[in-house]
Amino acid sequence: MPKVGLQNADKYVHFTFHFVFVVLWFLYFNTKTESRINQNAILKVFLMSFIFGFLIEIAQFLFTKTRGYDLLDVLANTIGAFVAALLIRLVQLLKMKKGY
Repeated sequence: MPKVGLQNADKYVHFTFHFVFVVLWFLYFNTKTESRINQNAILKVFLMSFIFGFLIEIAQFLFTKTRGYDLLDVLANTIGAFVAALLIRLVQLLKMKKGY
């Protein structure tokens, strides 16, 4: 039987994890503030996601023998976080345009 699977499936997992990470933390921070548009929350959670993903990769390199640093994992993390932040900002702009 031919092998069926996705190449670099772990990169999709990294993307998805950081996408969800940003969305959920943004919702948390945004409910803690009074304003409907909280651009600081978007930047804050994006940076949290980037730093978290980067530090995990460094920790894997320094403290494990079976895992290593992978720059493509950091890139997938960053792209997932960026897409989430962009989507959140677009939703905010649409809400502003409609008057919500």
